[in-house]
Amino acid sequence: MLERLKKIPEIDILIAVASAVFGLLINPLFEKILSPLFDTPTRALLTGLVLLAILVIASIVVTGIFARRYEKINSKVSGELSSINRRLGLTVRFVHDPPRRSTGEIYRTAREIVEKAEKEILVLYYSRPRDDAERERSHGIETEVYRAERERYTQTMLEKLREHKTKRLFYKRVVQLPEGRDTKLTEDRLGKRWTEHFKGVLETLNDFPDAAYLKKAPLFLEQTFVIVDRRYVIWGIDGIDPEHSVRYMEGALFFDDPHQEFIQYLIGFFERADAHAVIIRKIPEV
Repeated sequence: MLERLKKIPEIDILIAVASAVFGLLINPLFEKILSPLFDTPTRALLTGLVLLAILVIASIVVTGIFARRYEKINSKVSGELSSINRRLGLTVRFVHDPPRRSTGEIYRTAREIVEKAEKEILVLYYSRPRDDAERERSHGIETEVYRAERERYTQTMLEKLREHKTKRLFYKRVVQLPEGRDTKLTEDRLGKRWTEHFKGVLETLNDFPDAAYLKKAPLFLEQTFVIVDRRYVIWGIDGIDPEHSVRYMEGALFFDDPHQEFIQYLIGFFERADAHAVIIRKIPEV
């Protein structure tokens, strides 16, 4: 028994003793004070209302104290997050704009980022083989504004190359091919839009051969991303339409990374694919 008592903290023993003394001294006093308050139904009711009011006021005060404490804690956490964001400088925005009900926001936002390019555009592109039937099904789930903004985005990339054609390697695109880098790139393989784009790039290179390059590589990453001026990233997120069994861009992540905390890893992926790539010299290839 003594051993059990030794294990009880001293503060617990003091609290128990104080409670007992408080009960012996205060209980008789409370009985004398409160007994007249409950000697009639009316007094009992009024006394109950007064006690209820006191409890409500006490609850409001306590709630206010905790609310202020929570507000301070929440402000502190928000401040810490803002501080981290300022130190890293990385921000990201997700745009969800599937083609079936698209307002063109994905390609409009991507175009606005490409228009900022002053130093360099890097593209690691995942090219998946599609037949004419799948292209036709894809066309059927796209809104007109989606297709229009996509064309404007592709054209803007070519226009930026022509604007900066005197800069060395302003535009670099590596096409990842699941079938391997020896795959022949024809219009059937690329589709009309990218065939025209590649032709436009190669035409520019006839007069300014150091302005850009197009390459093809084996598949390293089943993703497509664009890096602009080693600061901005456009990363498409693909979906699959269950009704038509076609892939499409469901949404995109747009990063602003002024300190290259994140972009350095993406550049590593690009360089890895680039190291195993070969130059595309003409389109279509035969």
